[in-house]
Amino acid sequence: MRRVLIAAGGTGGHFYPGLVAALELKKRGWEPLLVVKKDDPAKAKLEAAGLACLEVDLRGLPRSLGPELFSFTAKLLSSLCLLSKVTRDFKPDLIVGMGGYLTFPCAYGAWRRGVPVALHESNAILGLANKASMKFGAKLFWGLPPIEGTGQVVGTPVRPELHERLEAIAARKKLGLDPTKKTILVFGGSQGATAINTGFAAALKASGVSAQVLHLTGNGKGAETSASYEKAGVSAKILEYLDDMAAAYAAADIVVCRSGASTLAELAAQRKLSILVPYPHAAANHQDANARVFEIAGTAKRINDNDLGDLLGAALADLLMSPPHPDWSKLGLPAADRTTATFVDELENLK
Repeated sequence: MRRVLIAAGGTGGHFYPGLVAALELKKRGWEPLLVVKKDDPAKAKLEAAGLACLEVDLRGLPRSLGPELFSFTAKLLSSLCLLSKVTRDFKPDLIVGMGGYLTFPCAYGAWRRGVPVALHESNAILGLANKASMKFGAKLFWGLPPIEGTGQVVGTPVRPELHERLEAIAARKKLGLDPTKKTILVFGGSQGATAINTGFAAALKASGVSAQVLHLTGNGKGAETSASYEKAGVSAKILEYLDDMAAAYAAADIVVCRSGASTLAELAAQRKLSILVPYPHAAANHQDANARVFEIAGTAKRINDNDLGDLLGAALADLLMSPPHPDWSKLGLPAADRTTATFVDELENLK
């Protein structure tokens, strides 16, 4: 049985594509071992899926000088030693880094032990961990067409339930929404997005658009979001979290959200027009680069946090009253139901 070690730790945008790829590899007869951060809450999902994992005590590189940098350096050196030993003992045939900070020590272990290493960059620009890991002779695959340069684009794996597009009326009924009304899905990820949570209701009222809203606020953000709707005199279905994103996407005519790579992969799979609000503090401003890919393809409008109050209302009106019919093939991505297989096919071909 062939073995694969997958660095899937970091954010959900690294974990879930790694999980989906691991399940496909397991189905093809591989034995996966996933590397995640210590005390990662996502570990339970691996256990439920019958996948083994290794927890590593490492966090992302601090963005400023200070005591945290010394702690990071010590933990990085420890993780480099650990992954070199794990690679020796586990004897993987392949190591895959999904782009989070755990990618680098895994790629180092591959280089030390002469194991082929593949990197997946889900964003439109190369992240720090992948950029550093390229020094170890890795093969790079892109989830989005790179903003600068070229590369092999395989897409970003998404959960199988998001491959199919459900019927809108049934989805709205399932979520307790009016099945006859135009619907806007608003969310900012598991942590929420304060600018969207507090600014959307007023923008919707200013737009004059008649539509119902399903707003997913992120954990602990429900109260402040509800207050913004009350102040604007706008009603909405407000939830902090919703597991059934397939139904949420299906119910929506348009989506207002951040532009993390996994979210964009889901939007592409569901063929949903969107207003993308890049997280302004993302490393190397990668969310803005991601949003530009969709904007150029004509599948989204891009608005910065600071411009929400001025531009969001008009963008909502444009997309809902005169929705475009973009050519989704202009994104240059494989079909959603072929993304995972395309990526794994390439992994299996590496020597």
